[in-house]
Amino acid sequence: MTVAQWLKKGEDYLVERKVPEPRANVEFLMAEMLGGGRLTAVAQGARVLTIKESHQYWDWIKERGKRQPLAYILGHQPFLGIKIEVTQDSLVPRPETEELVIECERLLKAAKAPAPKILEIGTGTGCVAIALAQLLPQATVFATDLSEKALKLAEKNANANHVGTRIRFVREDMFSNKLGLRGWANLLVSNPPYIPTAEIDGLEPEVRAEPRLALDGGKDGLDAVRAIVAMAPKLLAPDGLLALEIGSKQGASVAKLMQAAGFSDVQIKKDAAGLERIAIGRLPA
Repeated sequence: MTVAQWLKKGEDYLVERKVPEPRANVEFLMAEMLGGGRLTAVAQGARVLTIKESHQYWDWIKERGKRQPLAYILGHQPFLGIKIEVTQDSLVPRPETEELVIECERLLKAAKAPAPKILEIGTGTGCVAIALAQLLPQATVFATDLSEKALKLAEKNANANHVGTRIRFVREDMFSNKLGLRGWANLLVSNPPYIPTAEIDGLEPEVRAEPRLALDGGKDGLDAVRAIVAMAPKLLAPDGLLALEIGSKQGASVAKLMQAAGFSDVQIKKDAAGLERIAIGRLPA
């Protein structure tokens, strides 16, 4: 069978299993197998696949039909032009988190800190820390995660993207005083778990396949947010910034938490889809 025929067969298979965006999925999987970009799958439509290629492609299609996340099947996900390796030990990087990083870059450049110091809580794949290290070459970055497997993955991604020497990865839930970081950071950033516990079982199968620890934000989705907001003033330097990715209905609640913790200039920003997604606050100088 040709590439075009396999694409049609794969698309029909995914449609039957109600997989979202079936055509895009089969093209991405075929492109990965052919070793090129998505357009490669279309451009080589007349090519006949070898037996080995056919088996590989169809194995991937069957995994996607089980609603396994596409990024887990491919083993990587693009993030602001960076290739990030992903495994089932970490969340799949998402476009809204790219927007969080872009906002952080804007804020730090506006603050004109010549060598910004950045703390990240819950680094996962390391995508946020890595992207900020690349966008801000003079920055020093510390990043934590509870998962040892996630930290090893983050370190691997940092080294692969040539910023491994500028990011220190630490295994813990939050930043402890033993690191000597009190009053140190110009920016504390996090994409914490923010989905209410009761909502997780109703999410799409692809999301439920991701680590629950990185999704479950407790009864109202704000457990981790509360903890981060409460500790942030101790870690931030005067005029330091706190930037959080939040749930689309949590803006008002998070703004109140940040204001109660002493943050000023609190803003809730919307993402490209028009949903409240980023909370920003500034520690008074």
